[in-house]
This record gives sequence, C-alpha cells and structure tokens, in this order.
Amino acid sequence: MEECNKLIIPEVEADFSLLSDNPQAFSEAFDQLGRPGTLENAPWKDFPDKPSVNFRIAWSGDKLILKFTVREREILGTSTKDYSDVFKDSCVEIFLSPEGKDYYYNFEFNCVGACLAQRGTERAGREELPECLLDQVVRIPSLPIEPVHLYHEGLADEAPVWSLLVVLPAEVFSEEVFADFKALRMRGNLYKCGDGLEKPHYLCWNKIETENPDFHRPEFFGELWFS
Repeated sequence: MEECNKLIIPEVEADFSLLSDNPQAFSEAFDQLGRPGTLENAPWKDFPDKPSVNFRIAWSGDKLILKFTVREREILGTSTKDYSDVFKDSCVEIFLSPEGKDYYYNFEFNCVGACLAQRGTERAGREELPECLLDQVVRIPSLPIEPVHLYHEGLADEAPVWSLLVVLPAEVFSEEVFADFKALRMRGNLYKCGDGLEKPHYLCWNKIETENPDFHRPEFFGELWFS
C-alpha cells in the first residue's frame, strides 16, 4: 500500500450569519479560506474519465466547512430529496472516521445538495443518520435546487462549473462527544463519482488499490488533522 495522504485542516473565522442572510455570499467568501486540495486519483482503468474536481476545507468552532468545485461534461441531479441514491448523480463525498474508532461516517451529496449520510464499519449494514441530524447539515449549491441534466458537447475544459458548499456541525457525528474540532484527528477520504452518468467516473483524494471501484475501503483512508 502506498503512503497515505495527510491533510492539515485549518481553523478559520467564518461569518455564519450569512448562512441565512446570504448563503451564496458565504460560499463565495469561503473561496479565500480553507485548505485547497484536488481529487486527482482515478485508479480504475475501466473508468478513465477524469473531470476537474477541487475542494477547500476548514473548521470554525463546532462546524466543519467543505466546498467542492467541479467541471464535468455531464451534470446530473435527479433528486432533491435526502436519503436518495445521490451516488448515481453528479456526486461528491467525504468519509470520516474519528481517531480510534472502527466505524466511519459517509456524507454523500449530489450537485443540487441532496444528501445520503450513514455510519458503519463497512459497506454492508450501514445505519442512516436520523433526519433530525441531517436537517442540520447546510448545503449551498451553485445550481438551483431542482432536478437538472446538462451535457456539454464541446471541449472538456470549456464545460460549465458547479459547486457545492456544505457545513457539517459536530452534532452530526452522532456517536462522538466533542464541542469543536480543535486538535482532532480523523482518517478519511474524499470522492467524486457518477454511477448513472453516460461515462461513469470514480475519483478519490487518497488512492484506493482495488480491482473495481469501491469507496467503502477504510484501509485506504488518508489522515486528516485539525489544527
């Protein structure tokens, strides 16, 4: 197994009042904050399509803030409802396992902000997070919150860009007890997929060494350290 990636997640000052007053302004302000990163690994030769995926990540108080910016030929968002199969759409994901725990949380979002969130030790038998917790997850998509299907026929680097900013409060980590993210250590990975696209793709931050696409492989998680 290759050496895993490490990501230091900085603390930032964020104006959370904008989340209700002007969410797009909050999203745009975050473009100057947080640690930047990219999803560059496309480990599976049968799925060579590789859209451009950048992210920024930071924490502030009891909230983890993550923004994905994606440029891809096909943009698909079939559902606006949580607990749907968002991984079939244009989908971005973060999986996190708190230090010392054998389980991990998966937070998966399609391009219009619908979310699937679960906890478990492997792909099978995962427990969905309750609606009362999922309602606390803020999503700020650049696209309207309605079903969408767009396809760009021209050059890939001229395809439209979409973004999604999410805010995960500490409470959504349902089995943990921490007031903020200061000095926490977790293991995890970030992903981009689209099972239902004309050309499915599977990208990851920390490389996965399996024969077929499989994001539920905690043995290939990288390290995420909160400052």
